[in-house]
Amino acid sequence: MRVAVFSERLAPPFDEGIKNVTYNLLRRLGVEHTVLALTTGGADIPELGVRDIPNVNRLLVNGQLAALLRDFRPQRICYIPTASMTLFSFIRAWVLGRYVPGAPVTMVALQPRRQGMLARRLVPYIAPARVIVQSQASAALLGYLGARVHFVPAGVDTERFHPVSPAEREALRRKYGLRTSRPIALHVGHIHAGRNVAVLEALQRAGAAQTLLVGSTSTRQDLELAQQLQRAGVWVLAEYLPAVEEMYQLADLYVFPPAPDMPAERTPAIEVPLSVLEAMACDLPVVSTRFGGLPALFPAGPGMHFVDTPWDEEAWVQAARAALQDGAGHTRRRVLPFGWDRFVKAVLGAEE
Repeated sequence: MRVAVFSERLAPPFDEGIKNVTYNLLRRLGVEHTVLALTTGGADIPELGVRDIPNVNRLLVNGQLAALLRDFRPQRICYIPTASMTLFSFIRAWVLGRYVPGAPVTMVALQPRRQGMLARRLVPYIAPARVIVQSQASAALLGYLGARVHFVPAGVDTERFHPVSPAEREALRRKYGLRTSRPIALHVGHIHAGRNVAVLEALQRAGAAQTLLVGSTSTRQDLELAQQLQRAGVWVLAEYLPAVEEMYQLADLYVFPPAPDMPAERTPAIEVPLSVLEAMACDLPVVSTRFGGLPALFPAGPGMHFVDTPWDEEAWVQAARAALQDGAGHTRRRVLPFGWDRFVKAVLGAEE
């Protein structure tokens, strides 16, 4: 099948949710299909076959973009907007579809966005064949689109992200100079106050674990916050790590603290956070807020603890200690069904 994929501002490194989803989608699609990968405001990425088109306006009305799509004659078009499910994203999806009439468009909306009256009136007439969302709440927001909306979580590479033996874990800690007799509690993501990463400071102060924050380099880092955490004893690695799977493999616990009711623009995370899936694939116990699609996919139980009061430091300490007592052996089996192949099939599933 010929598949065209478009996403704005696509460029390395791929250590941010939207770019990571696009990267993995392109890799998997390229195995069995012929892919045209396009971006604007990003970069040419030869290893993925991505072509950056300059000077494309906000509505994607562009002669070069139109010509490339028409010449390629895709049988499917996938649009992964960085703005998620805004009115303008739906308009852009409609424009992409108009360039190749008859090619169904799938829009992948990775974060929630409010749906105003104008959107609710206009979008039903221009919506793509399929809209993939990452939570039941987002599906409800787009309920006026009916059967075109599908809750399909992003995937995880369970071959790359896998558990290691205790000896291998110790070797990885030596490799990165992270020697400690205490268990390591990890968070991978943006160094940003909206991620509620101050929770790591609370866990450190309480002696529940040695905490480790691996910061994304794709977004602006709050250096003052990073220094505050470091002064409290939190280990902060604010650099791109190609082998990020080793961070999970050397840890004992994964912590995902963003408040679920914070506006998406202040919480730079997709609704099924890839870092949580990656941690689970490495068989780490997880402590998280009831964020996005996580509670529906992974009900509370051994290895999965939810904190209902995100700003309550003592609740995090208690949950972390309980999760560490659970130990490994509970979460990998729960995430195995969520491979990238399942997500790719959903993207290609629009038949209308």
